[in-house]
Amino acid sequence: MSACGAVVGGVSLDNIDIATQAVIQGVVTVGAAPANLGYVRLLDRNDEFVAEMPVSKLGEFRFFAAAGDWTIVTLVPSATKRTPTTAELGKIVDINIQLA
Repeated sequence: MSACGAVVGGVSLDNIDIATQAVIQGVVTVGAAPANLGYVRLLDRNDEFVAEMPVSKLGEFRFFAAAGDWTIVTLVPSATKRTPTTAELGKIVDINIQLA
């Protein structure tokens, strides 16, 4: 859980075979509140664009990625942040991205 009360990653993964997936998920907050307006981008190790999604009303996002090194770029009004991470098959990477 994040400090704002949103569940990291949002929707349940109960019906997903995590053993065959590399999941990167998290919650974006601005101050103490979830960022309910903005986008999260997934960039590969060469800084190339792979995917983009809007954050949910609770600031949540989730990507199913290949194993390896990634960068999460968070874009909300008046703030941008880059967060490096590594995805592994069979693991869920939970990221809390705090913006001022």
